[in-house]
Amino acid sequence: MDIPLPAPGRVSYRTLLIPRARRHLVVAGAVSRLPLAGAGVAIVLAASGATHSYGMAGTASALYVIAASVMAPLHARSMDRTGQRRVLLLAGSIQATAFVCLTLFCRTSGWWQIPGILMAAAAAGAAQVDIGSAVRARWAHAAPDRVSQQTAFLLESVVDELMFILVPMAITAVTTAHSWAAPAVVLLGPAVGWLLLAGQTGTAPPPLAKGDSGPSRPRAVSLAGSRALVAAFVGIGTYLGSIEILLVALADADGEPRWAGYALAAWACGSASAALFAGPYLGRLAPERVFVPAMAWMTGSGLLLPLAGSRLPLVGACFLAGIGAAPSLSSGFSLLGRRTAGAAEGMSWASSGMGAGTTIGAFSGGWLADRTDSAAAFWLCVGFGGLALTLAWRATSKGGSATP
Repeated sequence: MDIPLPAPGRVSYRTLLIPRARRHLVVAGAVSRLPLAGAGVAIVLAASGATHSYGMAGTASALYVIAASVMAPLHARSMDRTGQRRVLLLAGSIQATAFVCLTLFCRTSGWWQIPGILMAAAAAGAAQVDIGSAVRARWAHAAPDRVSQQTAFLLESVVDELMFILVPMAITAVTTAHSWAAPAVVLLGPAVGWLLLAGQTGTAPPPLAKGDSGPSRPRAVSLAGSRALVAAFVGIGTYLGSIEILLVALADADGEPRWAGYALAAWACGSASAALFAGPYLGRLAPERVFVPAMAWMTGSGLLLPLAGSRLPLVGACFLAGIGAAPSLSSGFSLLGRRTAGAAEGMSWASSGMGAGTTIGAFSGGWLADRTDSAAAFWLCVGFGGLALTLAWRATSKGGSATP
């Protein structure tokens, strides 16, 4: 079962970041997120510019995502057992090399170009470490009390949103001059960010003792409460994935594709604003008291999407829904961190679960978008939101929080 930790008073971001090592952790974590926030876009832009085929570019991006989804939990388990430094240095070297090769293949021509791009994309994905989970595992070690830890997770949500806004913009700006140079932006992640993280031994959680990593130790996701939380993250992914694809598809069908960008940016701004301004206050609450209400706000706001009627109200609805995103995700990670003793593997499974859900939601939304251009398609998102809320409630109920 969850072990309650002593809860100090409210912890502000300023107080949280007084130790220099924690400030360095935030900076290194932000730079390390470059591949997470922009690798897919960079691969598509570079590969399509080199081969003039979006189909091939999509294949390369899919290989990256699939390889990353398969390998990220394995990297996380290795970090728990051997320490983060070794994994970050090895995986960072491989990924940086893969992005360099991808850039070179995009600059050349010949029969080897397409196979080379595909292999480089797959190698970069296989080396991808779930940096969000690695950084949160460091926070779980550096700030073990509940209030500081949950406030730190909310701060990480702000960093996430900012990187997902800024990195695609930087990649697009570079691509206007040279499309093949897009991977050079995300290359800084493993080449600089991961190296900085590897050097921060003061915030790194110690490896598990040998006796804790043997066959008798239960897997992080074998605990009932952890499985329920991972299922909730899958539900969140279906909700977010369906919204994203439908926003893009319906805006494009309306002849105004830029409005999808405005709506997605409004969502990110709502999420970042909630984490930035309310984070220290939400950090005082137990994550069980934040997770379901925040999910209810986020998914309930989704009811406004099919009712918006025009573009500006749709952007407003996305901003309102985004307000619940950071609190729900950060409290979910905080719960999972407590149930898996801060292990990176457990939090990595949550990220992988959300990625799988995003794929399901995007596929379902894309299938529906091909058959209708009506705003009524957003009722699919409402349905996924109801599923996500139900799974979140089950994850924090007595049955979902119990462990064998």
